[in-house]
Amino acid sequence: MSVYIATGFTGTTYPLSHGRVCWNAYSGTVTATTEAAGFAASNAATVRTDSAWRPTAATGTWTLTFGSAQPVSFIGIAKHDLGTQNATIAIEYDAAGGSEVWAAFAGLGAVQPADDAPLLFLVPATSSDAVRVRITAADAAPTISVVRVGEADEWPRPFVWTGQPITEGDRISFDNTMSLTGNWLGRSIASDGLSFDLQMNNAPESWRRGDFAAFKAYANGEDAAFFIAARPTADYLAEVAYAWAADIVTASRETPNKAVSTSVTLSCQALRPANG
Repeated sequence: MSVYIATGFTGTTYPLSHGRVCWNAYSGTVTATTEAAGFAASNAATVRTDSAWRPTAATGTWTLTFGSAQPVSFIGIAKHDLGTQNATIAIEYDAAGGSEVWAAFAGLGAVQPADDAPLLFLVPATSSDAVRVRITAADAAPTISVVRVGEADEWPRPFVWTGQPITEGDRISFDNTMSLTGNWLGRSIASDGLSFDLQMNNAPESWRRGDFAAFKAYANGEDAAFFIAARPTADYLAEVAYAWAADIVTASRETPNKAVSTSVTLSCQALRPANG
């Protein structure tokens, strides 16, 4: 399981059968209880996965403070070894407007990731000026790369539910070693990742000109990475990725009816869970 839904949450504008594209993340001041050498807390506040935060002990807290109250409806952790380290974490928010009275989002006070796959937490829109990831137990100090906190983008139609699932999108290439006499001597992995397409049809023109235009500008920019959950219902909680667009993001007009005219296909590359 990689998508965690706050207890009782069924969606804000659209039900959980609709995809979530979580790109609109907040910036702010990053702090942590401890930082191992070379693993500063600020390393986890970027979209890049090649640096990370690590506490100096098996427990610790990473905090993002926005400066003013913002509506929080997603928290994502892209790359980590929480499963490997047998960690338990709590996803918490400042419930008292700068007074640092911390409360866990409903049902997210003791999360034990089963593996090192990307994690996406979906919660009811909650006004807060700070969110933190608190590691309450682990076998050893875990490493966390990319923590994003923001407002989840609920798409107005479900993604088409045919084609290759995210969990089947392994994109692996190999270097095979052959002897001069033609014997196969083994192979090594040359590149590793995920590749998948998601399509949504029959969205209104007003969405294309509004929310989608904002996402398009982000996805076609330099930061570009986002969390995506194709259908975060109970049967499909593993269908989530930390992804970026492999091609330019754009929409097309498929019907002459402005209420259902828009179609979007997202061609994505992403971290493969084994890379966690």
